[in-house]
Amino acid sequence: MMPTERAMNVAIFLDDVNAFNGPLMFIPGSHKKGVVDAKHDLTTTSYPLWTVDNDLIRQLVERAGGPGGFDAAGRYVPGGIVSPTGPAGSMILFHSCLVHASASNLSPWNRVSVYLSLCAVSNHIRRFKRPEYIAHRDFTPIECLPDDCLLKDYPVDLPWKNGMPGSALVTSPEPIDATRKAA
Repeated sequence: MMPTERAMNVAIFLDDVNAFNGPLMFIPGSHKKGVVDAKHDLTTTSYPLWTVDNDLIRQLVERAGGPGGFDAAGRYVPGGIVSPTGPAGSMILFHSCLVHASASNLSPWNRVSVYLSLCAVSNHIRRFKRPEYIAHRDFTPIECLPDDCLLKDYPVDLPWKNGMPGSALVTSPEPIDATRKAA
C-alpha cells in the first residue's frame, strides 16, 4: 500500500482498442472521492480482482452524468461511464483513484495493453499484496536516457534478464495484529 493516494496510471495500447474488445471503462470525476472502499475478490477469476460495491458505483455514475444517451439531434452524449478507444500505440494517463474496470473481451480481436502505476519515490509501496512481477520492489528514481537513445546503444540494466526469480511471487506478510495474544 502507498502512504498516500498520489499516483498516476498509464495504459499503453499494444493492440487497437475498440468498443467490442473489452476497453477500459472510467467513471469521470470519481477520483475526487479519494480512495473508495474496495474488496479483494479471490474467487470470481483466476487472479485477484478488486471490486467496488454496486451501490457506490451507481452513485458515482449518477454524479458523473447518469447513463448517457442520445440528444434531440441523434448525437450520443456520454454519461457517467466513458470508454476510451484508439489504435495501437495510444496511451491513457489517469489518476490512481479514478474508478475503472474492463469487461471481458468477447470479440475476435486482441486487446493487449501495458499498464504502469507511477508515484513519487517518497510515496512508494510499503506493504505488498501483489507478487513482485505485478508490484515491483525497486523504487530507484527513473533516469532519462540521452535524446539519441533510439539511434545509439546505451547500457540499460535488465533486472530479470536471466528469468523471473522465485522471490517475484512473494507478497508481504499480513500486518501484525497487536491486540491478538500469542499462542
